[in-house]
Amino acid sequence: MTQKLYFSLLLLCFGTLLFGQEDWQQVSALPNNLVTDHSYAFALNGNGYLVAGADRFSYLDDFFKYDPETDEWTRIGEFPGGIRGFGIGDTWDGKAYFGFGFDGSSPKSDLWVFDPETETWSELASCPCAPRLHPAFIAHNGKIFVGLGSNSSNLDDWWEYDMATDSWSQKPDFPGLPRHHPFQFGVGDYVYTGFGHGGPLIFDEWYRYDPATEEWAQMATLPAEGRVAGTQFSYNGKGYVLSGDGGDHRSMEEGEFWTYDPELDEWEQLPSHPGPSRWAPASFVLDGWVYFLSGPTNVGGNLNYTANNSYRYQLEEMPTSTQELTDDPGLFEVFPNPTAKQVQFSWKSGFAGITGQFRILNNEGRTVYQTARLPEDLDLSFLPAGLYHLEAIKGQTRSVKTVVKE
Repeated sequence: MTQKLYFSLLLLCFGTLLFGQEDWQQVSALPNNLVTDHSYAFALNGNGYLVAGADRFSYLDDFFKYDPETDEWTRIGEFPGGIRGFGIGDTWDGKAYFGFGFDGSSPKSDLWVFDPETETWSELASCPCAPRLHPAFIAHNGKIFVGLGSNSSNLDDWWEYDMATDSWSQKPDFPGLPRHHPFQFGVGDYVYTGFGHGGPLIFDEWYRYDPATEEWAQMATLPAEGRVAGTQFSYNGKGYVLSGDGGDHRSMEEGEFWTYDPELDEWEQLPSHPGPSRWAPASFVLDGWVYFLSGPTNVGGNLNYTANNSYRYQLEEMPTSTQELTDDPGLFEVFPNPTAKQVQFSWKSGFAGITGQFRILNNEGRTVYQTARLPEDLDLSFLPAGLYHLEAIKGQTRSVKTVVKE
């Protein structure tokens, strides 16, 4: 091989390595160069938050707030549920839910809710299930779904929490092998979970749960090595999995980023975050950006808590502007309106039940429900009283209706 050809190949490899990482922008890390694992991060009311987790020395109860305007983190107090690592949470309808994990002496089964208006936490009904570390946890359509995880062994049970009644009920077990620290998110009418660690195995399997029928289905396998202990979220009808350990439970050379399309049941790889992948990082989505933070690297079995750089990546926006779409007020009608519970849809011929983008926004403009099919009827009992905007998008046509929930 000539020196010129060798140099050209070297430039090609170097360019490939850097390709896409320029799409990630560095933002401020946590105060005092703090790096945590198994913290829960979320975004509400235009701010980011991060709670609990562990650093290299101990479990934490710290509660931080992020201001995207100043790109600054501030410690705003302590989590009232006490110190814990391996906890997990999710957001729904303008509030954050968090619980489970380990306080240094025993696993937890508690559940807490955070109200950003008052910036206070309140304790809810604990799960009657076995306490556990790093389970699946998905808040979606007025419910919370919790399962898998581990205590003395890996688990495969599945539970549903009803936000309206503050009560739990057990559902059909997860159909795959028991595992802990899976990935998970909710999109449309379904919730999804998979991957994770069970015994000596790191899984690449992916499953869908239908709350309406209480049935499980296996979906498309991740077209890459299995993984565990990453971070995940859903955004505008798609799910995302980010970073985590690979098939040997060590950091991958790149912090892989994948998106899942539930309509096509397909995975697509996005640009990796800078540096190797991280163990148990945190993330939140704010104004169309995913913020990726914390998480040590795990190279050769040694956790390194010095990788304190945080980044953000701009996600694809759901089209909503009238410059991109043609408004058609007659695309659908809804009745009764006002309604106390059930609502029926009358669509233009051929539209009912087909694929499209449908979502419900509350009066503050936050999405409280979304699905990838245009519904024929919908139960709104999970929503509190108020004004809601029902938006349907099919192709380049959009229609919006306002519903009063009594």
